Amino acid sequence: MHTVQLSGVRKRFSPRGRWVLDGVNLTADSGTVTVIAGGNGSGKSTLLRMVVGASEPTSGRLRLRARSVGYVPERLPAALRMTANQYVEHMGRLRGLSSSAAATRATGLFDRLQLRPGPDVPISSLSKGNNQKVALTQALLAEPELLVLDEPFSGLDAPAGAALDDLLATARDNGAAVLVSAHGTKVVRGADLTLVLAAGRLRAGELDRFDALDRTTWMELVLRAVTDEASVRDLPAVAGHEQAGGRLTVRTQDADAVLRVALTAGWSLVEARRADGAV
Repeated sequence: MHTVQLSGVRKRFSPRGRWVLDGVNLTADSGTVTVIAGGNGSGKSTLLRMVVGASEPTSGRLRLRARSVGYVPERLPAALRMTANQYVEHMGRLRGLSSSAAATRATGLFDRLQLRPGPDVPISSLSKGNNQKVALTQALLAEPELLVLDEPFSGLDAPAGAALDDLLATARDNGAAVLVSAHGTKVVRGADLTLVLAAGRLRAGELDRFDALDRTTWMELVLRAVTDEASVRDLPAVAGHEQAGGRLTVRTQDADAVLRVALTAGWSLVEARRADGAV
């Protein structure tokens, strides 16, 4: 029986917007590691958010058969004031672990991932790589049946990356279905299947064509906003921008990240299109 099954899943964020996902079919079984490779803005984060129930498909069918899910988002909220220990123990209690069991499990994971400077400092003060180690620890606490990781190797040093490879292999051997997104042609050791997400669809066996696929993910976003240069600098992955007539146009390789920041700031999306003119 499939742990995750997507059939003809489509997703767009406005009635006339482009299809971020356009007919995605995917199955993930227990005891397997599946990698979704793709460029920034290709829809990997959108796909994984739907798998864990944080977003709904516009159309198509999604079936999830897992009693417990561990999820590593693209990034933890920036404003978290808790220490790593406080946050992870809280997440453990939400998943039915006692405080002592959560603390013991967290200590072992922090040691394996080499969290620096340690678990007793605020998460907001950690580097990107160490922030990622906290996110990984909370996802792995309760040994979930489904483990969904959005670019989990991002920012990790080599020892932590090797430790994560071992942790994913252990999760698979314990019967978990593991879904991992990866930028470009990042190879996840021991993966059972690697798929490329491009033009809204998943394809197998196309990693040799990835460079060409990645270039198609450049997006130009037109946002209705009154802003200043400081606000523009806060947007992630912006390669250029223009401001005129109360609108801000940005050129980016990470459309999902720009949209999240812009919509949180109260801006509205007017149009999204690829830099080559395709909608």
